[in-house]
Amino acid sequence: MTKKNVRCNPPEKVEWCRSRRMFRALRRVNATVTILAACLLAVSVNARQTVPSAVPQRESAPERPAFEVATIKLASPNAIPRNQIVRVSPNRISIPSMTLTWLIYTAFGEGMSTSLPLVGGPDWRNQTAYAVEAQSQQPATQLQFQAMLRTLLEDRFGLKIHREAGEGEFYALVLDRSDGKLGPKVQPWTGTCANGRTPSKDEYDDALIAACPSGLLANRLFLDGGTMFSAADLLSLPMSRTLLGHVVQDRTGLTSRYKIELDYPFVLPRNSDPTAPDPRPSLFTVIREQWGMKLVPSRGQFKRIVVDDAHRPTEN
Repeated sequence: MTKKNVRCNPPEKVEWCRSRRMFRALRRVNATVTILAACLLAVSVNARQTVPSAVPQRESAPERPAFEVATIKLASPNAIPRNQIVRVSPNRISIPSMTLTWLIYTAFGEGMSTSLPLVGGPDWRNQTAYAVEAQSQQPATQLQFQAMLRTLLEDRFGLKIHREAGEGEFYALVLDRSDGKLGPKVQPWTGTCANGRTPSKDEYDDALIAACPSGLLANRLFLDGGTMFSAADLLSLPMSRTLLGHVVQDRTGLTSRYKIELDYPFVLPRNSDPTAPDPRPSLFTVIREQWGMKLVPSRGQFKRIVVDDAHRPTEN
């Protein structure tokens, strides 16, 4: 027999049919809800896997270049000369006697930055000299040593500085002769230091610092493998600045490295009569004769370094 569909005409079957239709409808609704719920769950899981979190991630602080080991002590009273010597080897730096002022110049300045005014900070920054011995884990360049020295001063002296623009008077170091010929005490650098050592270019990657030991002594200025920027820097040291009256800035336009000397008694003998006339020739004249350059009074803008905070270091 063929099965016939049951019709809901009789009254006694009406309620049963209604219940049956509702049950079927509910089954369809429940199935739809279940499917939607599953889809939403899948979307939610996928969103968590692919959409970045709205909460910003904390970035790690950049690594500060630092020496592997370093000591800071009060300098020996017999350390001579003061504020002038920085001995550098491939992975070591040695400063026998330097005030905080000059440590700041060495670490934060361009070249030695002696032509930049430095203001602010404690009174003892110009009075107390320290000896610094530091060693890097790997051989370092001049700029890398400078960055590590900045970290050392910030950590051990609590040093905080900022730079600002200023304006003032200075002497411009320029060529004296129209043909550009230099004096007898200025010679091209051969690439080898006076001590016989030939530094690699990686060691003197800062064009503003001499490649070999250089400095200003009581009766002599010597620059080995340095630029004219370095020459102006040395003339801006207190010992020569006192004689000139102003700092010196390079305006020669020369960019090569040279071996430069200047024979001049920057410091008179201790037994000299302070009331007697100064027996020395003019430093301006000597620079012209020995270097073939001259100092021209100028005025313009230059940067200065401001010390915001510093404290005495704990010795180790």
